[in-house]
Amino acid sequence: MKKADIAVGRFYTDGKGGLREVLAEGPQYKLYQGVADEDCLRYKSYVSAGGLEAGSENNSTRVSFASWAKVEIPAERVEQWLVDRQAVSVAKKLTAPQRAFLSAFDHDLNLTSHISCSREELRAAKACRDKGLVAEMPDTLQKGIDDFELTFTMLGIAVLKRVHETSEAS
Repeated sequence: MKKADIAVGRFYTDGKGGLREVLAEGPQYKLYQGVADEDCLRYKSYVSAGGLEAGSENNSTRVSFASWAKVEIPAERVEQWLVDRQAVSVAKKLTAPQRAFLSAFDHDLNLTSHISCSREELRAAKACRDKGLVAEMPDTLQKGIDDFELTFTMLGIAVLKRVHETSEAS
C-alpha cells in the first residue's frame, strides 16, 4: 500500500488476519528518538498475527505501516470483518455433532430468524450456545415439549456460513 493511502481514523489489514486502526500522526509518534523519519503514526492493534496484544497502541513510521498494510477495511465493515475472522477460528473447532447440527440450517439466516429445533437437538444447540453462536434458546424443555426455537448471534450466522462453505468445498 502507498504511504499516501494511510490516514487517521481508518482501518487496515495485512491480509493475514491483522487489523489496525490509525489513531494519530506526527513526529511525536516516533518509535524511538533515533528514528530520522518524522512521518510517524500511532495505531491500535485489534487483531495481530505478529504477537502484538489486541487493544495495544504502538508507534510506527508511515512507510513501515504502509509496508505492513495490504487493504483498507471501511469503518462500517470492521465489526463484520472481526466476526468473520473469529468465525474461521470457531468453525475449525466445532465437534462433529455441532457441525452436523449447524449444517441442517439454511446458510442465508439472519439475526431475526427464529429456527425451530427438535428435542433431540437440544444438547448440540446448548454446545453451540456455549461457543457464542446461539443468542436465545431455552435452558431446558418441559416434559411433553418436543421442540424449541432459537436465534443465532452474529458470530453464529458467520460460523453457519463457514460450515456451509466448507461442506460445499468438500
